[in-house]
Amino acid sequence: MSTRKYEMGRRAETAARTRARILDAAEELFVGHGYSRTTLREVASHAGVSVQSVYQAGSKASLMMAILERGFSGAEGAVSILERPEFLAIMADPDTERALDRYVEFIVAANGRIIDLWHAAILASDSDPEIAEAVRLSESQRMDDLHLGSGWFVGRGLLAGECVTEFADVLGHLTGPDTHRYFTRERGWTDERFTRWLRATIAGQLSIAPR
Repeated sequence: MSTRKYEMGRRAETAARTRARILDAAEELFVGHGYSRTTLREVASHAGVSVQSVYQAGSKASLMMAILERGFSGAEGAVSILERPEFLAIMADPDTERALDRYVEFIVAANGRIIDLWHAAILASDSDPEIAEAVRLSESQRMDDLHLGSGWFVGRGLLAGECVTEFADVLGHLTGPDTHRYFTRERGWTDERFTRWLRATIAGQLSIAPR
């Protein structure tokens, strides 16, 4: 490896570590203090980096969405869930019942990592147009994915083609972070209880019984 390539690689690693520290700090402050009350200067102080580094990392709204993406899927970037390798593996499972079990477990685990942060973003969207637009776009992408992905249920013989739109709308409510937060935070359900309920409710929408 040439010296130039080595230096470029080392700078990239340093930049990635710095960004991770910024996102970690922002996440802790957004959840603990509230999105609206958190300043980028406070994020810089909490992360132990310069304010300029935080400004270069993006606006407050872009940091929020990056944290949500990272928390839900494990990586930054507004990539459709339908393109995520772990999700594709679930949908490729030849055992339909097992695939549904894995799908529900995946959604519950992913939402469980972001529900408090998502709630902070929703609260902030009432007064912050930038985060409101970011939330709108995120929800629009999620619903587009659900409408497209609902074709999987048709392909597995679980749903009539003419029912896709209505089913996707219902599934959007059932699998959204707000629903997860309502049951596990406001009603005190365990993740295990919520997972069982969600699996059974989806099965009911498909007129099939869960295992």
